[in-house]
Amino acid sequence: MPDSLTAKTVHGLKWSYVSTVVSFVTQIGVTAVLARLVAPSAFGTVAMAGVFLSFGQYFAQLGVGQAVVQRQVLSARDMRTAFTSSLLLGAAFCGLFVALAPLAAVLFPHTRGVVTIARVMSLTFVLGGLTATTQGLLQRRMAFRPIALTEISSYVLGYAVVGVALAIAGFGAWSLVIAALVQGSLAAATYTVLCRADIGFSLGAQSLKGLYSFGGRVSLIGFGEFIGSNLDTLWTGHYLGSQATGFYTRATNLATVPLNYFVTSLSRVLLPAYSRIQSERERLKSTYLATITVFGAIIMPVSWGVAGAAHEIIFTLLGARWAPAVPVLAILALGAPLSLLEHFGAILSEATATLNIKIVVTAGGIGVLAILLVILARFGIVGIASAFALSELAMHIAYLFVMRRLLALRLGELWRAHAVGLAAGAVTGLALLGLHVGLTRLGWPAPAVLAVQLAVGTVCVLGTVVRARDGVVWREIRWRLVESGYKPDGRTTVAWLMRRIDSVTHGELPNAK
Repeated sequence: MPDSLTAKTVHGLKWSYVSTVVSFVTQIGVTAVLARLVAPSAFGTVAMAGVFLSFGQYFAQLGVGQAVVQRQVLSARDMRTAFTSSLLLGAAFCGLFVALAPLAAVLFPHTRGVVTIARVMSLTFVLGGLTATTQGLLQRRMAFRPIALTEISSYVLGYAVVGVALAIAGFGAWSLVIAALVQGSLAAATYTVLCRADIGFSLGAQSLKGLYSFGGRVSLIGFGEFIGSNLDTLWTGHYLGSQATGFYTRATNLATVPLNYFVTSLSRVLLPAYSRIQSERERLKSTYLATITVFGAIIMPVSWGVAGAAHEIIFTLLGARWAPAVPVLAILALGAPLSLLEHFGAILSEATATLNIKIVVTAGGIGVLAILLVILARFGIVGIASAFALSELAMHIAYLFVMRRLLALRLGELWRAHAVGLAAGAVTGLALLGLHVGLTRLGWPAPAVLAVQLAVGTVCVLGTVVRARDGVVWREIRWRLVESGYKPDGRTTVAWLMRRIDSVTHGELPNAK
């Protein structure tokens, strides 16, 4: 059934992850270049301006993009109202934060230049207002191919071309600011052109009520999640200054950028998919457990492998002057997979409009993080990273209880869904840490050690997919492909590869010639 929801979801995930992989590889390369051209303090200053502006991002859009995706019936008047209102809100918040920019100096008293940068970056509110509805419409239609191509091209032009050129010319922090604005402008313009037939300027009271009664709660939750995910950066910037924040945010990006891409890619595909079957709880239960099993088995060994190879990653990609970021990267990478896995529960709660409990969990997570920061921040950026990782563990456990109640899950089912990823992550992380210790003592340079670690880590991940628990991960992936209507021709490379994996896992490939 090529037109089934499963087929559309698989197709959407394919394009979403094309964007993820290409953007991640490009970003790693751009980061490696910019880290050698721009000082850590400049990265820290831009990061702090971004955190300050993020206080308004969620209320500037009020969840209108998610409301466009989630609504079962969306009229032409709804679409025009969503576009007009989000653009007006974006412009209003741009003006507001230009006026409020001096407060950034109060939040970050040890950082020069943060006020001016915050004022210029306030233009992102307008760009966000242009993008919220149009990207939501594309997600609703599961048109992920144009979204993927837009994301890739806008990032390459914004950062790899404009940002790097300005950094070479000596623009420092401004090269990062202008790159972000160029990227956002290109994306907003492209989405507007793609949705030009459906958008326009109109406001309807009934449409506003329907969109923002849902979107307002989503926005409140998003703001809480922002506080929870940025309180560590706020704390670092306020108490430790721009250089420490630069070290911390670069380590955060390396630990969480791949997962942020995964989260973004999954959210925009799974939210419309879950929303369509929100009343089918058994189907939701099966999909949730399969998602946790597959992505946990892949993400945990990848992230915990990053923890084991933290020294080589920092020294190879960023250079020796970024050495203080090594322990921070290792700790954040240990907690990063939990952020992704808890996000599946968050998406499902949003798709089923179970928002009140999500608000409670988010508020509780902020409280836990705040307490941990008070206790651990005396250990500097390492203590702050530890507080963040522990708070992610608490949030993940909380969402497991929510999912258990919402989907009538048993503890044994939840344990089996996590077991493969936990075991594979522990093995991979320890193996790569062992390679770091052993090969470094032999005098190997960091790039050479990293190359070996990458090879071993790849084997661990592939071995998990193919062999762990009799190939349970591969069987889940294969079943989703078959259910989606994918029937590989027996002569193709993909069909040959699928049969080879099946032979290793002792499986049988349905519908193959």
